[in-house]
Amino acid sequence: MSTSRCLALFAATALATVVATAQSPGPTVSDIPAPAAAPATLRPSAASTPLMLPAQTPIPLQMETHLSTRDNQYGDGFAARVMTSVFYQGREVVPAGSILEGHIIRVRDERPAAGDSQLLLKPDLLTLPDGTRYTISAVVTQTDPLHDARVDSEGMLREPRGMMTSDLHHTEAGVGGGLLGGALIAGGQGAIAGAGIGAAIAAGIWLVRHRHLELNPGSRLTVRLDRPLQLRPH
Repeated sequence: MSTSRCLALFAATALATVVATAQSPGPTVSDIPAPAAAPATLRPSAASTPLMLPAQTPIPLQMETHLSTRDNQYGDGFAARVMTSVFYQGREVVPAGSILEGHIIRVRDERPAAGDSQLLLKPDLLTLPDGTRYTISAVVTQTDPLHDARVDSEGMLREPRGMMTSDLHHTEAGVGGGLLGGALIAGGQGAIAGAGIGAAIAAGIWLVRHRHLELNPGSRLTVRLDRPLQLRPH
């Protein structure tokens, strides 16, 4: 085959290829894969965001156990139930019925003439109704308004010195008993002397007997967080 015929055949083949390519359909939109969507940024919901319950938050309690300066000693445990729910930022964070546990770190039982009986409680553990537990640091700030004990600035429960209502009742009973006994024995003069003797006996008993500070089941206490408490989402 001559060179001119080869060149002509090659040109015809190339031309046919170009024409076929031009006439073939191109890719449609459906043939092109869509770009992958960028992953959405996950934002935690309000319900799953941990909360930091601030210091100074009060928690109202009702005693579940009996405590007495006469019977209890250092290290004895106690339990109390949360009376009303504690809310923070519109959410219930400590439901009513939660249990607070702790132990006694100071106890003193004194005669009213020598000093005041004292009881210092240390809260340790807060357990929610769902079983979630938190280590807690708090101090007692208030006791039952119907109770004679008072709370000082350090959270110490103190039985006040001096004669209380119960002591006055005992003294009145002693005076009355002495008055009646003296009158029966020696008339009017005996009644006066008997009253004095009865009062002296009652006062003597008051001086020597111990006055016990007691917290009964059902007694109310308020504790206050002295450091923030981080709550897990639930």
